[in-house]
Amino acid sequence: MDIVVVGGGKLGEDILHGLIKENHNLTLIDNDPRVIDDLIDEIDIKGVVGNGVDVEVQREADVQNAQVLIAASPHDEVNIISAMIAKTLGVAFLIVRVRNQAFTAQQGFIQTNLGIDYLINQDRAAANDILQVIDYPSATFVEPFYHNRMHLIKVRIMEKSRVVNQYIRDIRQTIPEVIVVAIERNGETIIPDGNAILLAGDFIEIFAKRDALQDFFVATGHKKVKRYKSALIVGGSRINNYLIPILHARGIHTRLIENDKERASELANQFTATEVIYDDGTDQYVLNEQRVDSFDLLLTLTNSDEENLMISLYGKNAGVRKTITKVNRPGLIRLIDDSKLDVILSPRKAIVDAITRHVRSISSSQSDKLENYARLSDNKTAVLEFVLSPDCKILGIPIKKLIFRSGLMIGLIVRNKEMIIPSGDDIFMPGDHVLVIDIDDKIRNFNEIVVKKNRRDGE
Repeated sequence: MDIVVVGGGKLGEDILHGLIKENHNLTLIDNDPRVIDDLIDEIDIKGVVGNGVDVEVQREADVQNAQVLIAASPHDEVNIISAMIAKTLGVAFLIVRVRNQAFTAQQGFIQTNLGIDYLINQDRAAANDILQVIDYPSATFVEPFYHNRMHLIKVRIMEKSRVVNQYIRDIRQTIPEVIVVAIERNGETIIPDGNAILLAGDFIEIFAKRDALQDFFVATGHKKVKRYKSALIVGGSRINNYLIPILHARGIHTRLIENDKERASELANQFTATEVIYDDGTDQYVLNEQRVDSFDLLLTLTNSDEENLMISLYGKNAGVRKTITKVNRPGLIRLIDDSKLDVILSPRKAIVDAITRHVRSISSSQSDKLENYARLSDNKTAVLEFVLSPDCKILGIPIKKLIFRSGLMIGLIVRNKEMIIPSGDDIFMPGDHVLVIDIDDKIRNFNEIVVKKNRRDGE
């Protein structure tokens, strides 16, 4: 497809890097020629220097012949107006990034009346991601699927837990309602079968029925955790506009450290139930003075990835029960020992995944609608949720008779709200939600999961 991106900042750059792998024709509009030149040197895109709200600039970018426009500049008004102009020029699908709460609060009105298909706020999305890992205390990553009714959960195998050195097939015998769909070990992702063995220090991704999770968490060496009661937040980022009300709604007491006096005052006036401290949260003396060790949660949300990582490491060593660290450059994580960190979230990565899902959904056939898409922490392995129609080509055939592409696993089938852990005798049916784990992120439609299809018995 022909796709135009307005804004070549950090988010726009990540979007372009993500979409170029999808083999689309990409054009970037940005005011800064250096930004365009740098990106053209890195990836195969076209560039137009100018403002996205200029009709002639959009025409030069051939917006009138594009199928999708993604407005991702740092300015909400520019993004919305750019999208409105593109709609007038004939673009079929509009994706707009906004950060102002006023726009987010009017999301339904804006989408309906301005013709915007997808309005995305990375701060609100990040707050929701934080909420997910708070609600699953033993998890280090949670991704919702099937209309938020089920979740892919990442958990660490602790030392001396009873699943260490156990075969997955044996674990399934004792906790049958849990399926291990991926193992992350020494920086690599493994799609396991029943003969795979779990080792201490492994991170595993699982799908499970909710009532089986607590038993599994205990089996992997995690203590039963009562609800969190307190959170120390370092950094007054805009995520707090959405996060703090969520924490308060769950009865979690919050204290926030912010080193910008104006922002600290703004947050103190906005959230009167939060203790706002005007100080430097990167200073260990300040953290000790605020008794970081007494908090259940430590959330590091400054604008510096490096500072967030260092603060979280200090807090974990001090005794915080769970750390949640905002990092937009995952490459930094390889430079430290992240085994002591609990949760690392990348808001930009989550936004790029969401945009990738929407773009793939536009181009996918009706027989295999892509309902959801997320990458695991290795940035290579993808989890895809497809909804099957009667046109799907591999319906009605027992799974054991299908030859699947290597590096791929059918993680789960959801049929009529029932979660089915697939066996060789199960079949795919119209209306199924099927979750596929693809270690190389190469699947673009559901029919591609098989190398070839065996003939039905008797044919």
